[in-house]
Amino acid sequence: MTNAFIEYVPILETHNAGDRVFLKSLLDAEGIVYFIQNEFVAPYLFNALPMRLMVQKEQADLAREILQDVELSYSYTIVTDTDAASDGDDT
Repeated sequence: MTNAFIEYVPILETHNAGDRVFLKSLLDAEGIVYFIQNEFVAPYLFNALPMRLMVQKEQADLAREILQDVELSYSYTIVTDTDAASDGDDT
């Protein structure tokens, strides 16, 4: 077995532990490879740090599609430079 580098991209951030559990259940059901950055640190710092949903790069579009209509308590999406460049606005 070889160790291959797996690239992850940020999808969204939340400060709510309930949102984290809900997101995990949705992504687990769809077989999305992910991890939540700061998952275990944020609660000990009174949620001063956001929990960042990181998804395997090849599955990022699928994850965004799955989560696009999900309403969470408190979260915000992360826009990357490539997302901003592909929005069709050339001004």
